[in-house]
Amino acid sequence: MLRLETCGLCLQKKELQNSHLLPAALYKQLREPSGRSDPNPVIVTRSRALTSSKQVSSSFLCADCELRFSVNGENYVVTHCAKRNGSFKLRELLQGASPLCVDDKNQTAVYDVQQLLDTKADQYLYFTASVYWRASAHSWKMGGEQVGKICLGEEYQEQFRLYLFGEAAFPKNARVYVHVSSDTQVPLTVTTVPTTFRIGSAHRHKFCIPGVLFILFLGSEVSKKFDTFALNGNQRKIMWLCPWQNDSLFRGILNRIETATPMGKLRR
Repeated sequence: MLRLETCGLCLQKKELQNSHLLPAALYKQLREPSGRSDPNPVIVTRSRALTSSKQVSSSFLCADCELRFSVNGENYVVTHCAKRNGSFKLRELLQGASPLCVDDKNQTAVYDVQQLLDTKADQYLYFTASVYWRASAHSWKMGGEQVGKICLGEEYQEQFRLYLFGEAAFPKNARVYVHVSSDTQVPLTVTTVPTTFRIGSAHRHKFCIPGVLFILFLGSEVSKKFDTFALNGNQRKIMWLCPWQNDSLFRGILNRIETATPMGKLRR
């Protein structure tokens, strides 16, 4: 018998799919090449480190809304992030263009991607919004442990839902920053669920996929304080090419890997 439940995005009674907090394709590309004794990626939680094929997934969206997410952001963004074979299409696009400005001291270059990516820039914006909304609108678990939970607040959460469903513009009090890794060795295993931190009157949320870090600033003053170098700025569409070693999210991940209890084959 067909089981109908309320889809988190369209709010209609439909058959729900096994939805993912982060795209399933990312887990596949994090697996080691065939022939390894344990090809599964390393999963790090608050208390453990282990190799696992498990993914952060749950019944949440209907097939139509899953397709909406795939077409409007996931498919394009995932194919352009860093890969195990060394390709990194987004970085290659940036490196082939002229930067808007360069900070040699911090090894950072800033690019206006308005013409470089054209409408594809909106795919990055949509993908970013979809992950943060999912992290706020649903409870995700792995091995009985809640992961990736953030709070956008009821008002902003609904604004993002309407944007993702095509019924509203991107929330005016939100700005997205995209940092593309310039590191020679891109940390492919560093795919994280969202984290959050308060900066003054704004909230800063972060997550990354291989080679690409997505930062969301949210709050009443954000459109003034964080507009200039944002992907959805009023004047330009900006992406950053920069090293990750000094980023707080990357440092936190490394610290968690070092302090977590190794499980399974990681004990060897």
